[in-house]
Amino acid sequence: MRTFITALVLLVSCAVHAQNRIWSHAIGNWRNGPVVYITPLIETTEAFTTPQLITRYKAEFPELKDVTDLDVLRFATPEEGDQSRTTLKAKYGIRKLEVVMLEIPMIEDKKVD
Repeated sequence: MRTFITALVLLVSCAVHAQNRIWSHAIGNWRNGPVVYITPLIETTEAFTTPQLITRYKAEFPELKDVTDLDVLRFATPEEGDQSRTTLKAKYGIRKLEVVMLEIPMIEDKKVD
């Protein structure tokens, strides 16, 4: 029993450390438009699956709520992610599609009377 518990602890420990920090952004309506949405870069980990990230993007960005053609890209560094966003904006612009670069929603301070 002691060996089993030790092996389990080592396995869980390795799994926790394997979740490296990465960056991600999503592209909506990227196949045919008419409006291509590109989200800002977010920090995440390797543990998040594509369906989990899609759910997060749709929750944070109302513009993506009804988008069915949504792709998630992942990057090792924020610089790679920013370069991808810039390149994609140019690429879809050449195809004469409207490109909307989404921004992180600002949280408004509400005053209590």
